[in-house]
Amino acid sequence: MIDDVVPAIAAALSAQGTELLVAGSKSVFGSLCEIIRSRFGRGTPAEHSLLAALDHPDDTERVAVLARHLTRLMAQDPEFARQTLAAWNSATAAGSAEGSAVVNNFSGQADRVVQARSIHGGIKF
Repeated sequence: MIDDVVPAIAAALSAQGTELLVAGSKSVFGSLCEIIRSRFGRGTPAEHSLLAALDHPDDTERVAVLARHLTRLMAQDPEFARQTLAAWNSATAAGSAEGSAVVNNFSGQADRVVQARSIHGGIKF
């Protein structure tokens, strides 16, 4: 599972850019970044990979290096992995909508799921 989600985490963090370092835990992605940066430690190669990915979000190699550091540390430290995945789930579930837009989130298993903004009439399965 970690191998599947880590590249998405690394890409999402880098896409947010250095604003995450300023925002800190004021945003869900800021909280995720703080968890990772705290575990990476200051002045380490892992932290340098995070900062490089934040500074250069379009550089896929820098994002891949960040993902490798993140994968390694999550495999070594189950508590860090749990915290990171929990923060990632919160960040991706938060969503945002403006005006009359709708954000639908579904997680889990179901036989039938309907996600809709406006339904006029009934729904039949």
